[in-house]
Amino acid sequence: SGDANAMAPSTILVNDANGLRIPRVGLGTWKARPNEVRDAVRDALGAGYAHVDCAAAYANESEVGEALREAFERGDAKREDVFVTSKLWNDRRRPRDVREALMTTLNDLGVGYLDLYLIHWPVAWKRGTVLQPDAEASIAECWSELERCVADGLVRHIGVSNFNEAQLAALCDDPRTKIQPACNQIESHPLWSNDSLVKYSQSKGLTVTAYSPLAQGGELFENEILVGLAKKYGVTPAQVVLRWNVQRDVVVIPKSTSAKRIASNADLFGFELSDEDMDAMKVLDVMKSCATAPWSEFAPVASRNRFLRPLGRAISWLPFKFIAMDVQRMGRSGFISL
Repeated sequence: SGDANAMAPSTILVNDANGLRIPRVGLGTWKARPNEVRDAVRDALGAGYAHVDCAAAYANESEVGEALREAFERGDAKREDVFVTSKLWNDRRRPRDVREALMTTLNDLGVGYLDLYLIHWPVAWKRGTVLQPDAEASIAECWSELERCVADGLVRHIGVSNFNEAQLAALCDDPRTKIQPACNQIESHPLWSNDSLVKYSQSKGLTVTAYSPLAQGGELFENEILVGLAKKYGVTPAQVVLRWNVQRDVVVIPKSTSAKRIASNADLFGFELSDEDMDAMKVLDVMKSCATAPWSEFAPVASRNRFLRPLGRAISWLPFKFIAMDVQRMGRSGFISL
């Protein structure tokens, strides 16, 4: 309720014995071009951000690393004060590949450890491929290797991304799972609240992080309900949208390359949406995904079709390193069991 969340603290406790706190707002780096991401990270740290969300598949970790290194050298930030997340890509799911992928990420980011390392998608592909299912890969074996990375001090926390309820339950309830996942990073914004998955993840003790929390802006920010609320609270529509997730105890990682927007996206703790206004925003939830990859079970047909366009146009839409047009074998076959 509104009272319980009054002026929600800017960090949220991650559910484990270490008592680590994850900042409720982080800088997203998906779709940030390498030449832009360096400045964005620098601007974010300058604006007081203490959380940067990365992934090997975004093909910009070395530039993020340059910005981090500069900030640490200048004394603008200390490594221990910045929460750094990265993600294990779909074709590095075999135990022997996990640590190699992690070491590449650590090297690119120029850090000795990650605060959080996520399995990017609940799919496994053969090494070096896109959409070629690796039937022998198992999440349980991958998870055991991630647990070893924690034991070796390379990662503080491990978690998942884009896992549905059944996949989460399978991992959390597996007797082989020694370290429970700390986080499920999923798409969530007013156009697609993903409410049941948010609540289920939280009920299993996971912190939920929302990617694409602004639904990529645009028409959403012109919605009359949001425009009205922004006026009422003296903030921007983007701040209303982000604050909505904060009040659901969801961490947000908005991506921006504008220094002004980077600063305002983190300025969420000086106002609070009333319960009535939170309820009023429910009508926006039309289950519209804005960011889902074509191999996701949630992918709208339109995004799959977009992926089938000629290569050049696909790359501009999906800035992953690994792009292939071999979509015919897509679908449930790409999903893996424990």
